[in-house]
Amino acid sequence: MNIKEAEEKEDEKKEEEVVKTSQHGDPNKTAEVPLSDENFKPVQDGGIPQNSEGITQGEYDSLNGTGVEQVSFNQGNFNQVMGYPKLVNDKVVSLTRTIVPLIEIALIELLGSNQLYQRQSGQCNLSFQNNQLLISFAFTYIVNNFIGTDIEMEAIQHDSNYILNRIRPTHANITKCEIDTENGQVIIMGTI
Repeated sequence: MNIKEAEEKEDEKKEEEVVKTSQHGDPNKTAEVPLSDENFKPVQDGGIPQNSEGITQGEYDSLNGTGVEQVSFNQGNFNQVMGYPKLVNDKVVSLTRTIVPLIEIALIELLGSNQLYQRQSGQCNLSFQNNQLLISFAFTYIVNNFIGTDIEMEAIQHDSNYILNRIRPTHANITKCEIDTENGQVIIMGTI
């Protein structure tokens, strides 16, 4: 091989490298590599088209690109069971953000301060009756100002009714709202 043939082979290698670089892209020069051809068809390197034609047609949720299939059956209670988590959450929120705050507002209004009662017990249970989800609750508070033997029955009934009337608009089924003057317990029980 003479010098001229060696130079020609070297030039051919350089041209092949230039062609390879322009076709497949130099990893250091990715900004110059087109993602699609002139017909907006993806380049065979896994790129996407330069326009958004494929994702703008039809319904497309950008936050959930794969979509969610709603599972339902024509018969059975599966569809109803799927709604239970939301129903439980709604009832718990009603307990924690409505019923308990209204009980404590009534106690504050009766006593004059939130420092004069203590939360002793809060018990909740889930149950089903007639295909309805119910949460039964029992809340017990300790109020030292309610302890005494010489307290009139009318005063006890007034305070108990006051608490009951404060929580009545919640449409909870209150089964017990009583004040025990022996130990200062205020007990509210019911279902929602």
